[in-house]
Amino acid sequence: MYRALLDIRRCAALAATAAALILLPSLALAEPQEPSGEEIDDANFGKSFVGKVYDGELEIEDWSDLGGGLVSPPIYIHQYQRDNGTILVLTSRELSRRTRNRPGTYMVADALIVPKAPKDVEFSMSCVQLPDETLRFLGLAKGKEDQEWWTRVRRAWEIDLETGQIASAKTKGVRCTNIGWGQ
Repeated sequence: MYRALLDIRRCAALAATAAALILLPSLALAEPQEPSGEEIDDANFGKSFVGKVYDGELEIEDWSDLGGGLVSPPIYIHQYQRDNGTILVLTSRELSRRTRNRPGTYMVADALIVPKAPKDVEFSMSCVQLPDETLRFLGLAKGKEDQEWWTRVRRAWEIDLETGQIASAKTKGVRCTNIGWGQ
């Protein structure tokens, strides 16, 4: 009787394992969680700038201007931060150069919203991917305060140098400048 009970338990364990193996692929293909209403609003807010033409600097109400610069002609980048730590990055294409008499004219090419980074992680818009040293990558990275470059990159994005579009990128080989280094 004990042997029969053991066989029943083995069969039950095998059936449970088989069921799990059958369900595993469907779990792996499960849809990602729906973004929250705030995340949708932020994404729509960022995308509302795409195609906007502006002269000189672009001021955005309720966002602090953290600066920016040239990625590679004619693509520029600019970073803003909201009080809650959310980051807005805009890439722009230069339409006309600045002269002594007038500011340059730009058109927003793409926007990226990055929620507040977890503790000990910083957002950097000054990242490279080896062997290319062009600062065309953005990242969420962490590292030691005494290091100029952080290589523990949790998330990365790449800027297309021709269109200014921002796309997710693999983190392998990406390193980001430590924004607090040397201060």
